[in-house]
Amino acid sequence: MSEFESKFRQFVDRLTHWWSNSGKTKATAGAQQAAAKARDLRDTDAAKKAAAKISDLRDSETAKKAEAKLSDLRDSETGKKAEAKLNDLRQREPVKKAEESARKALHDLFSGRGSNSNNAS
Repeated sequence: MSEFESKFRQFVDRLTHWWSNSGKTKATAGAQQAAAKARDLRDTDAAKKAAAKISDLRDSETAKKAEAKLSDLRDSETGKKAEAKLNDLRQREPVKKAEESARKALHDLFSGRGSNSNNAS
């Protein structure tokens, strides 16, 4: 390999490295901005009022009755069959992969690291 080819290859390698890191940096910055906006939103009066309303709703008699009905449904034969079918479905490889991808994406988003999908290549 000539000196020119060697230097050109080094240049291309550096350019490729910079390009791939540039995309990751932008994704990370976007995820951090989204996380900051979510924190800011949680701190607003409207969000605090909504959280209080949800808490009140969970403590209501209607919610307690609904929870009891759901528990009864889970304990029923039909509920147990449905749960078994869902468990069987979750054991399929495409579903496992989709769950893992979603779990990683959410983890990355909430940790402020952005998407790591570029690392798989």
